[in-house]
Amino acid sequence: MRDVLYAVLCASVLGMFLGAIHSVDAADPAKGKVLYEMHCMVCHGSQGKGDGPTGRMLKPPASDFTSAASKKKSEAELTQIIENGKPGTAMGPWKGQLSPADLSDLLGYVMTWRKS
Repeated sequence: MRDVLYAVLCASVLGMFLGAIHSVDAADPAKGKVLYEMHCMVCHGSQGKGDGPTGRMLKPPASDFTSAASKKKSEAELTQIIENGKPGTAMGPWKGQLSPADLSDLLGYVMTWRKS
């Protein structure tokens, strides 16, 4: 019985570790674009400028991912915002609604705007 519990614990820890290492480097921005268009574009706009049909009406407005302020945010900060939302804004949490791989792909797509 103890061996079974140990095996289950090891498998759980390994699963958490493998999930944690799925980083932006392993992200698929093409998949992230599809997710962005489904879930984010209405507020953040087609080019990530915060000018989507709903984003323009929000107080405060939706974030502009192409702005200097947004580009200063680390990947960890952006991940935290996407996963947990941003208090005082319309940005709600996506953790639990999207898989960890989907969240990584979505962030990978958002990060493409930093190159422009």
